[in-house]
Amino acid sequence: MFKYDKKLLVSGCGISFSGQQAKTWVNILSLAGADIVDVGGPAVSNQWIINRAFLQLEADPDIRQAVIQITAIGKLDVEINDERIETLVEPDTIRNFTVDDVWPSSASEEHESKRLWKQWLCSPKLEQQDVICKLRLLKHWCDTHDVKLTVIQGYDMLWDNDQHAQLTSIIHNIEYNIIDHYHGTDWYKSHGDIDVPVLGFQFEIAQAVAQQIDPGLVDRVEKIRHDFTKSRAS
Repeated sequence: MFKYDKKLLVSGCGISFSGQQAKTWVNILSLAGADIVDVGGPAVSNQWIINRAFLQLEADPDIRQAVIQITAIGKLDVEINDERIETLVEPDTIRNFTVDDVWPSSASEEHESKRLWKQWLCSPKLEQQDVICKLRLLKHWCDTHDVKLTVIQGYDMLWDNDQHAQLTSIIHNIEYNIIDHYHGTDWYKSHGDIDVPVLGFQFEIAQAVAQQIDPGLVDRVEKIRHDFTKSRAS
């Protein structure tokens, strides 16, 4: 079996996270032979995505490549305890789960505290600034530690012109984001109630990422897609 000879770090939200029921492009690349360390999580914020990536890179010098899939602005990760689980997490119909003792509350506004945060405390411009600073620092760290960094956008980040100029050299294809592209495909039209992009579209993401990290993986991904399509048709 083909085995990619470089350890690859991946960090992202539910669009990418490989440890959930829905299969993603990360699962596909792993099946294609990539040696992946996935530190992402479902519905997590950019704070989680970038922080966990840096901490893992710092801890594991064998990682020579990293793919960071940034997510939407306006997500809130909350540390939990027994009271918060009972009051915030368990009654929530959208985000009734935790990841590593954190509640990725994401879009949920069912509890009054989250509604009040959204109304009075959520600060998109400050969050954008935080993402920009962290990405620039992460890029510098990767450049000085011989780690190839690829950053892709899961959602439209609404960068202004100055932010766009700062990030063009860091974010791959800054005009593109996964969800807007997905919504324009027949995959979404056929599965409009699915939050995480369906497997058929995940193959497209896998091909694009493979092209960036190692074109040698592209043929492997295409073979897996061909076998998957053939099995679905039979």
